[in-house]
Formats: sequence, C-alpha cells, structure tokens
Amino acid sequence: MSQTQDQHDALRGATAPAVPADHHASADGDLEQLSPGLATTCEPSIRDSEDAQDEDPFLVNFEYQDPADPRTFATWRKIQILFVTMLLEFWVNVISSIYSFGAPEVATEFGISAVAARVPAAVFLFGFAIGPVICAPLSEDYGRVPVMIIGLVVVALFQIGCALANGLATLVVLRFLSGCFGAVAFNSIGTVSDLWDSDNQGWGVNTFALSAEAGATVGPIIGAFVVQDAGWRWTFGVSGIVLAFLTALFALTVPETRAGVLLSRRAKKLRKAQNEPRYYASHDKLRSEHTVTELFKETVGRPILMLFTEPIVFWFALFDGVNYAVIYMFFEAYPLIFVEYGFTIGQQGLTFFGVLIGFIIAYFLFALQIKWFHYAGSKRPGGVPTPEDRLLWGIPGGILFPISLFFFAWTSFPPIPWIVPVIAGALFGISSHSLFLIVSDYTVSSYSIYAASAVAAQSFLREFLSGAFTLITEPMYHNVGYQWATSILAFIGVPLSVIPFLFYKFGPTIRRRSSFAKELQLVEEKERNRRAKLESRATTLTNNAAAEVNLKTQ
Repeated sequence: MSQTQDQHDALRGATAPAVPADHHASADGDLEQLSPGLATTCEPSIRDSEDAQDEDPFLVNFEYQDPADPRTFATWRKIQILFVTMLLEFWVNVISSIYSFGAPEVATEFGISAVAARVPAAVFLFGFAIGPVICAPLSEDYGRVPVMIIGLVVVALFQIGCALANGLATLVVLRFLSGCFGAVAFNSIGTVSDLWDSDNQGWGVNTFALSAEAGATVGPIIGAFVVQDAGWRWTFGVSGIVLAFLTALFALTVPETRAGVLLSRRAKKLRKAQNEPRYYASHDKLRSEHTVTELFKETVGRPILMLFTEPIVFWFALFDGVNYAVIYMFFEAYPLIFVEYGFTIGQQGLTFFGVLIGFIIAYFLFALQIKWFHYAGSKRPGGVPTPEDRLLWGIPGGILFPISLFFFAWTSFPPIPWIVPVIAGALFGISSHSLFLIVSDYTVSSYSIYAASAVAAQSFLREFLSGAFTLITEPMYHNVGYQWATSILAFIGVPLSVIPFLFYKFGPTIRRRSSFAKELQLVEEKERNRRAKLESRATTLTNNAAAEVNLKTQ
C-alpha cells in the first residue's frame, strides 16, 4: 500500500488539533493542517495564498460553509463516497493476491518452475511501489475522479490480457502494468482529507488501512475457489469483471472531491462568465510554478534521500516492510501448510479468515489507541502530546509480532488442530494492522510538511520487500522446513519489535538531529503565526457579527 502527498493530511488526522475556522476555506483543503497525516512540500505557498485572500480579490476560495466544499457535505454523503472509494481500494488489493493459488497451475501449463510462476505475483507489487510516483501528481493536478477512472479501466482491460496470456512473459508484463496503474486506488486516502478536517480523519484512515489489508487477504480466499472450480485464468476474469462494475459505480456516484481542482474549475468559470482573466485559484499558481525537475525531486529524489539519511524513516520502513512481506509470504505458505491437513484448495483459502479477523479486531481497537494517545499527552508539560506518544500502541503491537509468528510456526502441523495456527494468524493480523497505523502516524507527525516524502519512501520499501519475499517463500519453506521457515521470520521480528520502544525513548533526540529539523522549525513557526492570525481574524468576525445582532435587537 502507498501513500502520497494527499495522504499526509489524512494519515495525520487521528488526533491532530483543529485549525481555527476562517471565513474562507483553504484553496487546497487536503493540505490544511499540520499534524498526523500526509501534506505537501508546497504547503507554505498555499498558506501564503490563503493569507493573501483579503488583499487579492481575484483569488478564488470556498466561502464559509460553501455547499461546493466537500467538507460541508452531509455525513451520509461523505460515508457513501468513502464506501465506494474504499471498495475500489479493497478490490485492487484483491487483484494483487488473487493469483496466488493459480501459480501452481500456471507452472504446469507453461512448463516453468514454481518460482518462475510466482513472478507475476511479485511484479504486481513492484508496480504498486512505482505507480504512485506517477499517479499521485496526476491526481493532484487533474482530480481524483478522472485519474481513478482512467487508471482502473486500464487495469480492467489488462485483466483480460492476463486471462488470455499464452506465456509467462505476457503475464509478467501485464501484471506489472496492472500494479502500476492500480496504484491510483491508493489516492483514495486523499479522499479522507478532502471530506474531513484533521480532527475527524482518524477512522477514515483506519478504514483505508483495513480496506487494503482486507483486500489482500480476501484475494486468496476468492482465488482458491475460482482456481478449484474454474481454473487460474478465471482469477483474472473475475478480477476484471468486478473491477469494471466497481469503476462504473464510482463514476456514477462519486463526485470530484479535491478542493484545488474544484476551485480551479470555479476560477475558470468566473473568468469566462465575467470576462475577467485575473480570477485564479492557488492550485493553478502552484501548478504553473512547479517544473518537471522540481516535481521529480519531490516525488523521487527527496524520498530516496530521506530513506537513507533519516533513522525514523528507514527503521520504520524496514519494520513495516517486513510486516507486509510476511502477509504476502503467508499467501504462498498457507497452501503448503494446510494441504497437510487434507484441505482442498478452497478450504486452504478459508484459513486466511484468521488473519482477516485479526485485522478487523485491530480496526475496532483503534478507539482505545486514540484514548491512549490523549491520556499520554495529558501527562506531558502543558498537556500537549508529542509524536512519540503515538508509538505507545506500537509497543505491545511490536512485541506481539514475533510472538504470533513463533506461535504459528510451532502449531501449524498435524496432529495439532488446524484452528490453532488460524488463531495464531489472527494474532498476527492484530499486530500487523496496529503497526501499520503507528508507523504512518509517527512518521507523519515527525516530518509534517515532508511527511509525503517520508511515507513515500516507506511505501516503496514496503511494496518492494513484499514482492521480493513472495519469490523466496516456496524455496525457503521447502529447504529449511515449514516450522523453521516461519521461525526465521519471527527471529527477524525480534529485533524489529523493539523499534517502537526505542523511538519512544530516544525519538525526541533523533528528531532534533534530523537534517530536516531546522527547516521544519522555520515552517512550524510560520504555521503558528498563521494560526494566530486566523484566530485573530475569526475573533474579529465573531465580534462584528455579535455587534450587528446587538444593533438589530436594540
């Protein structure tokens, strides 16, 4: 799963302080707050344009409670938009893993090795790693809806090609391209920040994470029965048919929600209607100021730099990468393990419900995570939480990670009942979902405006490791034995499990030494001044309104 600039604002939304209301909404609503989420490096420019609203009558912004502003939509409408968008996120992740049970048939039909037959599964994830570099800027410039529709229509067509493939090369190329174009679904997290302010984004982000994890886990369940009853080619047939239906549903029911694009359209209409070329939205200004070179530096150069120079980015990227790699390794390992219980292909797929149930349990435990964060913050000087307070939930989650893997390793064979390793999988699911949330939350709150780059680096490593581990799973399990293969993963998880605790203790010192720290301090000081100005403006508006009411009643 990838995050982009828009994800910055969304991911930080679980517990962030509110920004005082202004008469005009930000020109790019999804970049409005600095706290746990995914903002852009362009944010200062957007802020400057917002502050210039009173001096520039031609700058187009949303009015207070503007019905065109997605954040003012009725709650039921927001939920409907989120539901349909997350269905697409869910299904694209189903496509990422639905092939897993078809690989043995592909190996037999094409006369290739078992490892070679796994390559189509791996390259889809490599596409997931690369795709957001292209998809995210397009979504930001041209809107979520057109980019999503075009990308997913292409993916649906590629599924037809995969179903008709007559060789491994065709399958590999089309699966890789499917991953690249399918990455548009990750932009759905930006919809969360389009619809809700930072105080109310937490559950939306949590839903995004569950949609991605659940989709990846349900993929093998569906794929197992399809392969069992219709053959491997129909895994792609089902993928394409359902994706086409969901894309049509999205096109018919979901409006554009990216504020900058909506305001750009409004400015264009005003220029035409009033024959006044000076009307503009800050979104247009930012697009004109960004060269291709600058865009490349922001979307590629900075994430790579942060991955190898920032300890927070690297170590949490590594932990999250191993976490997701284990999920995709399970897609290959579960059939090997549960066939020893005499399970059919379909029954083997059903065992993934254990991991899925773990994800769902962790999803609802999020309510406790929020309370824990606020409680920890209340004990800080001034009652203000620090980024490290977001890691508290990750300490037990990190410990559970290797424990659940050891539990699974040494209970996943007859005569031990099959339900025992399924329960171990559920414990892993709880740990996995919890870790994903704290990794994203802590990274974003630590890097504020640079969080997009930090999370992009983590996302790239996560998807790359997931794809790479997919290729080594079957040889590893056959060569070292099923129990020891899973134990190796658990042993890797042991040192990783202390990362949340170490950064909870030493995170403030590490952040102060960050090469980005000085620039962040300047930006945050500017943000504090901006908020003070907004508070003053809001107070003035309130007082003026009260004075008018008093005059009318006298």
